[in-house]
Amino acid sequence: MTIARSEIRTILYALLALALSPLVYYLLVNLPPKFSVKLTGIQGLDTAADPDPAAPLTTVFNMTLHASNKRSRTTWCYRHGEAVVRYAGFTLGWGRTRTFCVGAKDTRDVPVVAWADGVGLPKPIRDRMAAERRAGTVDLEVNVKLFAEDDRTGAEPTWMWCEVGVATGRAAPSVATPCSVFMSKIWAADFAPNWMLV
Repeated sequence: MTIARSEIRTILYALLALALSPLVYYLLVNLPPKFSVKLTGIQGLDTAADPDPAAPLTTVFNMTLHASNKRSRTTWCYRHGEAVVRYAGFTLGWGRTRTFCVGAKDTRDVPVVAWADGVGLPKPIRDRMAAERRAGTVDLEVNVKLFAEDDRTGAEPTWMWCEVGVATGRAAPSVATPCSVFMSKIWAADFAPNWMLV
């Protein structure tokens, strides 16, 4: 019995697809959560306009970290994390996240408070912030590190960067801002077809 070349090629492709299916599932189907940040309350930035450049700031940032796990079929758990709020490279507040899990095909909101007492900003930075306040929006940077609960959940240490524009005047909350997430699996999202990311 002779097997045609086209049949051999078809068998080889089928075997290759079967061998690669766990890798495709790991990289493209079971993707990590997406994150966004929303500032829900800010205290202390108004004193940045103080004419005394040596006057320290006492700041409090209430925020909500939103995790969307709609792309995954597993639960991701994080034992704790750290959140830092910065302006022009200067730290304005620091806080910790609590332990949390986000279930498969689910979402989770995690409240975080970052604060600092005695923050000193150079006069040029204060002047820049005051100019942005007069223009109506101050751009802040929020960096978050999350540490995996354990190896069983599949969660990995996750670092994220979020740029949040804060409207000045009334202390209105910011809009939810998507975060850029850095971890070993996240690159796969750039190559996954849209139907896999729903």
